[in-house]
Amino acid sequence: MNVTLRGLKIEAVAASVPSTKLTLAQLAQQFGEAEVARIALSTGIDQLGIAQASQRASDLCLHAASKIFSEQIHPEEIDGVIFVSQTPDYLMPATACVLQQRLGLRQDVVAFDINYGCSGYIYGLYQAALLISSQSCRKVLLCAGDTMTRHIADDDHKLRMVLGDAGSATVIAAGDDDWAFDIHTDGGGYDKLIVPKDEDLRHGYLQMDGAAVMEFALKVVHNTVSKALEMKGWEKHHVDHFLLHQPNRFMLQYLTKKLKVIPDKVPIAVEHYGNTGPASIPLTLCHHFGNGGQRPGRTIMSGFGVGLSWGAVGLNLKDVQVFSPLTCIS
Repeated sequence: MNVTLRGLKIEAVAASVPSTKLTLAQLAQQFGEAEVARIALSTGIDQLGIAQASQRASDLCLHAASKIFSEQIHPEEIDGVIFVSQTPDYLMPATACVLQQRLGLRQDVVAFDINYGCSGYIYGLYQAALLISSQSCRKVLLCAGDTMTRHIADDDHKLRMVLGDAGSATVIAAGDDDWAFDIHTDGGGYDKLIVPKDEDLRHGYLQMDGAAVMEFALKVVHNTVSKALEMKGWEKHHVDHFLLHQPNRFMLQYLTKKLKVIPDKVPIAVEHYGNTGPASIPLTLCHHFGNGGQRPGRTIMSGFGVGLSWGAVGLNLKDVQVFSPLTCIS
């Protein structure tokens, strides 16, 4: 699916990470220094944010949204809220309903959840853009985040040293930009990243075929980015930044080479937070542009992973307000 939606802008982006950190030194005590060093070398990850037992993805997203509301936008302006996560508060009701009440949003807002991970931010932007471009809403709050660390088995050293928790908030509004979306799904790879709910011995714990996921990403990301560029009418040198989902440093560096763009145009923040699923793109945006200095400008965003699903969007972030990452104390 590819489509251009018109009359859009992102007004503000904020992200929040747990105050509790898991460092390589702590992991070495459990898994051994040699094994931790080996995985750290391939992933480039130095530390992870770990949500406490009482801390949910909605808490992290609420913390991020509250920052935006305290600085720039009033909650009354929001008429749509979307929550993108694989770790909702409950099986029912939708966490978006919970956030509507906790954030003090109007009761006539449209509110719903999207169950997506690595590509989830692209899907969330797409849904928000549909609401805006159809004139159903004027401003939509997109909350994207996960607390996947609680779905990692204690003895799974590979995933334990890769995944982190985070939440984000993005306000999408009517504007003067056109967004070019390219989105794909291949359910044939559904079991490459999965939390099974059956009689499996790993019931309730995340399982990942790392080699298959990496092969998939290296195959599809270049094509979806190229399609978004084509739809926008941009050459690669026209783009200021390529904001990619953050699985690990090695994959990002490989994708940068395959895209044939200079590394400075591909911000990397995974070493500080780990792979934070649907929050990774906005968290990277906040990490690199949250000081109020350089604006992201012409941007291609691309998310890829669980589903299997992937996609990209071309948009201009010349006027966005970006806040530095927040620390959420449980």
